Amino acid sequence: MALTKPDGSSWELADGERKLSLRATLPGARVFDLAAEALREAKRAGLPVAERLVLALPASWCVNSPADSRILRRWTLPPQRPVWELLVELFEEPHTGPLEPESRDALLTALAAIAPEPRGVEAVTKVLALLVPHVVPLLPRPAVTFLFGADTPHDAHAFVAAVDWFAAAVEQEREVLQGWAASHREAALDAAQVLDRLLWFDSEGHAHFPATAGSGARSPS
Repeated sequence: MALTKPDGSSWELADGERKLSLRATLPGARVFDLAAEALREAKRAGLPVAERLVLALPASWCVNSPADSRILRRWTLPPQRPVWELLVELFEEPHTGPLEPESRDALLTALAAIAPEPRGVEAVTKVLALLVPHVVPLLPRPAVTFLFGADTPHDAHAFVAAVDWFAAAVEQEREVLQGWAASHREAALDAAQVLDRLLWFDSEGHAHFPATAGSGARSPS
């Protein structure tokens, strides 16, 4: 399976089942997936966004969020907590193409309000990937470099571009991604989460498994 990355280069996705299984051996990664599954069930049960947000904040540390406890506390208080709620609601419904201009502007404004710190956008994605995983991937620096190239700023504009690309990529390869999700036994994943986990594996995660680094992983190009 091949996807075209935003920088125009090709990404060959291979060995999805094996990579998901390897990732699940990392304690933080597995607990993160279980937390995402529990939050999905909480949403189905009608738990409000504000309460799901509180649960997602500490769970985001399972994948090395750069947000310290002071930032997490700030995100639970006005004026930033209402911004978080609007941000989650913006992504509650899935989309398959670029964000509308109004949504794009709202997203950039929200990110500027809640994530002014260095690596703030990365920290935001590690919360949103728990609350709206069907739309938002994890975007640590290596993932941004993998998708866009080394010179791309790790900022809100890269986040918007990544979200647009991610939605289209999931839709393009949904059948294959769903097949890998169905075969994964450690936690319930959907197609978007599978693509997100493979993005992590091929951009940086393979370094945790040196014996596999030459098999299927692709270096940033």
